Amino acid sequence: MNIEPISVIELNQADSKQRGQAYGEAARQRIEMILAVYRDIFHRITGETWQQTLIRGKPFILKAKAFAPDLVEEIQGIAEGANRAFDDIFLLNARSEILFNPQVLAQECTTIAALPEVTKNGDMLLAQNWDWYKEVINCQVILKIGQREGKPALVTFTEAGQLAKIGMNAAGIGLVVNNLTSDQPRTGVPWIFLTRRILESSHLAQALGYVLNTARAHSINFLIGYADGEAVNLETSPVEEHVLWPENGVCVHTNHYLKPGNNFRDLKPLRDPYPSTYLRCRRAQKGMAELKGEIDVQGIQNILKDHMDNPFSVCVHQNPAAEPMQQIVTCLSIVMNLSRRQIHYTIGNPCRGKAESIELDW
Repeated sequence: MNIEPISVIELNQADSKQRGQAYGEAARQRIEMILAVYRDIFHRITGETWQQTLIRGKPFILKAKAFAPDLVEEIQGIAEGANRAFDDIFLLNARSEILFNPQVLAQECTTIAALPEVTKNGDMLLAQNWDWYKEVINCQVILKIGQREGKPALVTFTEAGQLAKIGMNAAGIGLVVNNLTSDQPRTGVPWIFLTRRILESSHLAQALGYVLNTARAHSINFLIGYADGEAVNLETSPVEEHVLWPENGVCVHTNHYLKPGNNFRDLKPLRDPYPSTYLRCRRAQKGMAELKGEIDVQGIQNILKDHMDNPFSVCVHQNPAAEPMQQIVTCLSIVMNLSRRQIHYTIGNPCRGKAESIELDW
């Protein structure tokens, strides 16, 4: 597969709709690409027409409007800029909630955090391999959103048309995420809206509040890092949340709950025939322990290239024997130095792709 350079889009508009319009215009081609990808994926999973799928997304719009009307307005702007219907762009921002199917348990992501007391240079590091359908590799964008009243400047790596996903901001807040699967889905706020609010936070406590005090629709682990030297895993389901702090200065998470739920079941171990989540978690934990006090960007990058038990490894490659809905690969590998405001990333598999860096002048 030919991997194209990722699009970088700078957005400095104060008005939500105008910011969305500029985003939609700049990302129009990639938005068209990713809508075509999801049209195919949704149909293969559900058998529905696109219009039927869009109808299932409508109840989430009301929840999103109540939570963040400015972000819904931004989505309207994205739709206008991309010359698409509002419902199309909203679907991109609620794809996990609308797509939810307990029979489809794709492995998605390995995340790592290292506190300053265990890193080689005293830096706060946050990292992720984002594993998803291979067709989305060339549908990613980098958004650089300027400072607005009460909200710090931020950088986020996300799918074209989405509000935010992985990233960091000028206040020192960083975010990586893991998909989880529980048996208690409900109509609530899509998790993409929460990632944007986390990256708009000026304080760690504020970011926690957005996650813990919101009626969530989907099960996600939010691993939040803070440049001042802290990190926290927020394991969430629609009905419960777990606040997990680092152990020995390190957080590692994959796609199963580390703490058992009281009000839900973790479907990952029950229905996944190849639960690589446990192996990936073990390999990342072991790799971090072996680095001890010498943890740095390169060391974490090497962990993210691990191929133990390929294709069920930390660095995920296509498995020809897998079912179509399990054809997952590493689409992005990223290490963020929150202390130095640096981002190191590779589009696609980190063992093959070219490593790039961003120096932020915040």
